[in-house]
Amino acid sequence: MHPLYRAIFVAAITFGASLVGMALQWEVPADVLTASKGSVGAMTGLVTLLLALVLGLLVFTAFSVFTTQRDEAYSLGPMVAEVDLALELYGPEAAGGRAGLRGALQRSRTRFFGDSERGPQQFTFEEMRTIFLSQNSFFDRLKPETETQRGLLATARDQVRKLADTQMLMARQLANPFPPHVLTVVICWASALFLGNGLVAATNTVSVLAHLAGAVSIGIAIFLILELSHPYTGLIRLSPEGIDRVLEILSQTEKKETPAS
Repeated sequence: MHPLYRAIFVAAITFGASLVGMALQWEVPADVLTASKGSVGAMTGLVTLLLALVLGLLVFTAFSVFTTQRDEAYSLGPMVAEVDLALELYGPEAAGGRAGLRGALQRSRTRFFGDSERGPQQFTFEEMRTIFLSQNSFFDRLKPETETQRGLLATARDQVRKLADTQMLMARQLANPFPPHVLTVVICWASALFLGNGLVAATNTVSVLAHLAGAVSIGIAIFLILELSHPYTGLIRLSPEGIDRVLEILSQTEKKETPAS
């Protein structure tokens, strides 16, 4: 379900709970309501504290997921540039590696940004094994003849491994940003809070509008949590312009070198 629809659903549930609480006032005797207001107020205060703490923590965690993915994505550019430059300086023997680097980056672009419905796809064990075997096979075929080439080869090998490890880490971090059923517990707390408030609130237009505003606020918080924890899909997402620019530059470089080869 789209995060916006889920947020609307949560807002509807919490607001409905407050309406149920207000409706119960017609069924519960007035003296019982009056005698219970203190207890209900204390319990709603407790739930309010719990809800505020957990919602704040979840928003912060989701924002951390977003910023971590952004920073890790930014770190890929210098790695790609260093690998490409090292292979270029190594010599024409490493031209296949530069083409492979561009192909790997294109696959990563598709993996993270290519599917707006499902979001980034995980690396399977077979894929990781194939990537590492391919890297080792390529570098083992190169036979450096000078000290400079040995240094360039070591630099390229090290950065390629870091590049692969970073992308695999990014994919794993997005697999399950929150423990299961945390949002379900939050929704239950919010419903209990609105039910209790509705039970002791004055049944007038102002109270209804206040509960509606609160329910909408809870829905917006849930929307932010869901959006920020999935930074490659939805309305609040990272832009692929950076990786597209890198791919464009690598393609231009490859075209310039093709006639000479």
